Amino acid sequence: MVYAVIAVCYPDWTGQAYHVMVISVIAGGAFGVWALHKVLDLGSGAAKIGLEAAFLLAIALFLGYTMPQKSGKPPFQQWAEGVRPTRDTARQGFDRLGVNPNGAAAAKIVDLFPKR
Repeated sequence: MVYAVIAVCYPDWTGQAYHVMVISVIAGGAFGVWALHKVLDLGSGAAKIGLEAAFLLAIALFLGYTMPQKSGKPPFQQWAEGVRPTRDTARQGFDRLGVNPNGAAAAKIVDLFPKR
């Protein structure tokens, strides 16, 4: 989910090998979190939520600072410089991910972004 959000918000990404590697790492990490749940048998709901929140934060930070962009600046650096996603960039992001930006679900998500 975090990957999709960053890919939609900053759709000028490049580097096919990077994206194949990242999706594999995220899948492996998700399995690791699941296995840790099983091994530690975390009974507390807060501990489970904390572990999963930490995993999502780690993914967001990794992608935000390493996802290659055509501009040469990763998404979080662009965000710090004031580049904000708009409806047009969200449509472009969905299109790059192979999702119809005018489809029912994608159109509702695109409408959440500002027009400019």
